Amino acid sequence: MYVKLLCFLFILRYSNSARILTLNGDWILQDDKHNITNIKAKVPGGVYSDLMNSGIIGDIFYGYNDINTKWVPRLNWTYYRNFLITDTFLNYDNINIVFEGLDTFSYIFINDKLVGSSDNMFVQYIFDIKKYIKTGRNKIEVRFLSPIEIAAKLSAIQTKNYTVPPTCPPTEYNGECHVNMIRKMQASFAWDWGPSFPSVGIWKNVYIESYNESIIRYIVSDVTEEDEDHWKVNLDIYLANNIKNSVKGRIQFKFYLNFINITSILDVDTKGDKNNEIVVKTNIEIRKNYVNTWWPNGYGPSDLYSLKVVYMSEDNSEKSIRHILVGFRTIELIQTPLDSGLTFYFKVNRIPIFMKGTNEIPIDILPERGQNKTKIKNLLKAAKDSHMNMIRVWGGGVYESDYFYDLADEYGILIWQDFMFACAMYPVTDSYLQSVISEVRHQVRRIYGHTSVALFSGNNENEGALIQNWYNTFAKYKTYYNDYIKLYVKTIKTEYLQLTNNRGIFITSSPTNGEESDKEGYVAKNPGDSLYGDVHFYNYVLDPFNSNYYPVPRFASEYGYQSLPSKQSFLTVTKNVSDLNINSIFMNHRQHHLIGNLELQLLIKFYFQLPNETSKNYDEAFIYYSQIVQALAVKIETEHYRRYKSFVNDKGEGYTSGVLYWQLNDVWVAPSWSGIDHLGKWKMLQYYTQEFFAPVIITGHINLQRTLEIYLVSDLLSPLFNLTVSVEVYRWNSFKPVYAEKILIKELEASVLVESIETDDYLTRIGCGYLPKAKQNCFFYLSVEKNGVKVTPDNFVFPAAIKDSNLTGAEVKISSVKNIDSDESIFDVELTSDNIAIFVWLESNAVEGRFSENGFILNEPSRNVYFFASQKTTKEVLMKTLTVTHLLDGKFF
Repeated sequence: MYVKLLCFLFILRYSNSARILTLNGDWILQDDKHNITNIKAKVPGGVYSDLMNSGIIGDIFYGYNDINTKWVPRLNWTYYRNFLITDTFLNYDNINIVFEGLDTFSYIFINDKLVGSSDNMFVQYIFDIKKYIKTGRNKIEVRFLSPIEIAAKLSAIQTKNYTVPPTCPPTEYNGECHVNMIRKMQASFAWDWGPSFPSVGIWKNVYIESYNESIIRYIVSDVTEEDEDHWKVNLDIYLANNIKNSVKGRIQFKFYLNFINITSILDVDTKGDKNNEIVVKTNIEIRKNYVNTWWPNGYGPSDLYSLKVVYMSEDNSEKSIRHILVGFRTIELIQTPLDSGLTFYFKVNRIPIFMKGTNEIPIDILPERGQNKTKIKNLLKAAKDSHMNMIRVWGGGVYESDYFYDLADEYGILIWQDFMFACAMYPVTDSYLQSVISEVRHQVRRIYGHTSVALFSGNNENEGALIQNWYNTFAKYKTYYNDYIKLYVKTIKTEYLQLTNNRGIFITSSPTNGEESDKEGYVAKNPGDSLYGDVHFYNYVLDPFNSNYYPVPRFASEYGYQSLPSKQSFLTVTKNVSDLNINSIFMNHRQHHLIGNLELQLLIKFYFQLPNETSKNYDEAFIYYSQIVQALAVKIETEHYRRYKSFVNDKGEGYTSGVLYWQLNDVWVAPSWSGIDHLGKWKMLQYYTQEFFAPVIITGHINLQRTLEIYLVSDLLSPLFNLTVSVEVYRWNSFKPVYAEKILIKELEASVLVESIETDDYLTRIGCGYLPKAKQNCFFYLSVEKNGVKVTPDNFVFPAAIKDSNLTGAEVKISSVKNIDSDESIFDVELTSDNIAIFVWLESNAVEGRFSENGFILNEPSRNVYFFASQKTTKEVLMKTLTVTHLLDGKFF
């Protein structure tokens, strides 16, 4: 069917005589073989989205469609459309087309004339098109080349000198090869948690700009302390160059503060530098009593202040206006000598802050969908509500949208920002490095000025990959080492420090030994040493519920366990219920981690007894058990790290200062490490984060000598006084404790050992039975109050594996549902039980939303839980869709 070319003229912004013409909206798509022609397309967008919307392909996230659509990225694709230009528009001296994101290799034609090309997904491209456009109708084409074919060709050229590994991902990924050859989302060729969808397209805004003198390109701000009474806002204003290679005019600044507005004007008369760029550096002094200090989530308000920056040409004929938000804070990464090693902790506003958070993978595997504000807000709001104050933007994805960083600023969530290099060696050809320089310049200018951005890391795991020979690099170690230094130190670090005026915090890799790695030539003998820097730690063979197996690092920046998403989520990507079996072809296809499904089974069996595989509901039970294991294991590991915040062990390990578990989100419905699945549904892990990341926690662990050590841990900036710790011991068959004791804690700062209990003798003595059975009959329940008010979430310790414990059955029911707000979106759900029930799990199968708590221990006859619906509903509808289960629920047997 023939689709007529459409012409559009839409003025996005008009400021005096400067104009911007957006080219977002409707385009047309075809492949270079003309088998698929005249397809309606959207910009911003991508080829998979457009082919799905047109019905050419089905939902790529369904079934095996990641395999069925492998032909898509092997074709070359062209996006084209017409646009109108007026005489007035042509009268400007400078006319450029601006692409904020091209994915990835393309040639741009206007009226059949080549105006530019792209080779990097992470670069903003600006091309002078004045001589190519005309009054009236114009045609633009963006011809994309197959990223898979280009990556293969670049690899073949590189291999003539030496191979840059890895050449291909593990076979389990069902992915594509040579992604490290190109500057594209590395995960788009597949990862151990995601599919291969190497899209092409105009994934961000595109527009034509016109001006005579200049416009503002970037405003890079950072804040330093001038003295005890003043902040200094340091500003680098990047102005667009022009045909004269010089700019003359003035810049006006207007700061909107608490009680006063500050206005100043700066005259500009400068030429382009060696990079043909014009940058104006200045600063504004602000009295501290005019503003509130910005604090991370949980430590105070995250106030931001608007700064309006206006560039005006010398004759006042032209204006360019930008608004930025500024937060007043300082941040430092402290690495000072200890008896063994170095510290590694963050100070915000000169105060040590314990970092609690997670790692974020791309918001979506299709980059244009990763700009979705609703999805971004839901994820960051979940992080904020779960007491997180830091998120690591992982280096195999994308530099996230402006909205992502805006929201992080607003929510007080600090950003650990990786540059986009992960789990690979990379080439260092001149053309590749030049592309990287363009990437660093654009992304640092765009991101660094955000108050939330704490530091940049050069890469994810490449220091360890090199020195630990992940990819058989030892035969040419010197070559790969020199490449590593050339890319991350001489190129990225050098550019970054120059762009941030040597004020930005930079580490070369993660994990790294920080300054110790730097001393050892930026590649330490043992990166991830627990006495330095940050560590990544994963354990799939040892008991995940035994905290004695976990390391004691300075900073844990990656750790985690897999689980399966819910049955309801799985049934959106397959209609065959048998596919949910852990050993099915479908489940093996979705599991990209080597022997991941077997590991899940083994981890469950450490602690739990699964129902018989012939059980009717075995598959649903396995999903449930996998989420329990993930939540409980990450809880135990996180609490272990938090205990060590204020002391060291006899090896000098400790003073742990941060925990970022892997991972926050998902890009498809599959087994993964996420706490929130691809559809936004909270797993049990995400509910547990609300408790193990609480500002004050009580936690217990049983050490190698079978002694229960109970700790109180506080992240508050002031001590707490006169706390009452309750240690209760319950038999599995009674709501009444066998024994209870109260311990007065006169003062709590950081981490304090409350009590040590010789577990087995204690349980025998208080009436749990005789050795060795006592530990199987009872469990510990911990709580903390001050003047009758709870100070921490309640916690529990199981002295024996659940599979060895003498649990008895319980009947848990939803007794009532009440609406408690006028918007019909918050509901009080009352549960009743005739016995103790553990890992009580509520689901709302047809109403989207989340609960105030979930996966909890029910040690009382009734409990009220709140449900927060994502949309209006009624208690009658909700009651019909709610289900509840627990560990000994009969339906699993």
